[in-house]
Amino acid sequence: MIVDKLGRRFRNLRVSLTAACNYACTYCVPDGKRLMKAKNELPAMQLLKGVAMLQQAAGIDKLRITGGEPLVTPKFDDFLLGVMGLGLADVSLTTNGQLLPKKKAVIESSGLKRINVSLDTLNPLRFRQIARSGDLATVLAGIDAMLELGLKVKINMVPMRSQNLQEVVPMLDYCLERGIELRFIELMRMGHLQSGNGFVNDFVSMQALLDVIGEKYEFARTDAAYDSTAVRFQIPGMGVFGVIANESEPFCRACTRLRLSSDGFLYGCLSSASKHYIGDMLDQPSHLALPTLQKLLVSALADKKLAFQGEVTVMKFIGG
Repeated sequence: MIVDKLGRRFRNLRVSLTAACNYACTYCVPDGKRLMKAKNELPAMQLLKGVAMLQQAAGIDKLRITGGEPLVTPKFDDFLLGVMGLGLADVSLTTNGQLLPKKKAVIESSGLKRINVSLDTLNPLRFRQIARSGDLATVLAGIDAMLELGLKVKINMVPMRSQNLQEVVPMLDYCLERGIELRFIELMRMGHLQSGNGFVNDFVSMQALLDVIGEKYEFARTDAAYDSTAVRFQIPGMGVFGVIANESEPFCRACTRLRLSSDGFLYGCLSSASKHYIGDMLDQPSHLALPTLQKLLVSALADKKLAFQGEVTVMKFIGG
């Protein structure tokens, strides 16, 4: 087992199927241009082999499928069905939900149990202003479709002072009514928000968020898993919501996350631009590839910081 001096190891793997996205969200890209797929993106079978090797080399037991937007790539179906057969303890999916109605059948047949949908507003006009694409009604229909399948649904919302802070309580109402756990994600100093005034002007701290929620609901902090990214709060008799407080209460000292990009690079930490290529190992026999992979994993684990610092790297490229 590969462990650092803080006792951190890699257990949770995020796999970016593609860097491409059908949205151009304001907090992700500065110019409104949709992100395209990376050069030399790996096919589904090679990504699956990479996952299997990381299971052996690092003891990965949880996996989240991400992007870009994972549902836009043709390899989504094969990867989902393949990864569900690898014996992982938990597999989940993060998506903007725009294509969920079209993917309902393959998701049902795969046996997937958990899904996170990124949704920043319930106002159709504001939705288009933030996502700069897509259709809110289709996303909401996709969420309903997942609930009908019996999946555990979470919604990820990024509160921003200039764009959707007034949507915080309506979104919480919507989620509580449907048994959905809402996760508020503090704005991150990534990509174009690493410098300039954009981050400072729009950032909403966990305390500011709780103050807004407290105007309507009473809540109390509750337990979360040791390596959870979220601080969780219970609203008695109604449900739970969480805050991923990257700035206010960083979870770096307990982080177990590793990211595999669509073009074959491992990232050990969001606050580090360091990356480690494994694509050339995927055609090798496991007994030859695993010793080299373990050395890379030691380096990737050493990239982890003690607190979130932000990076110029765009998260959509590395599997948020």
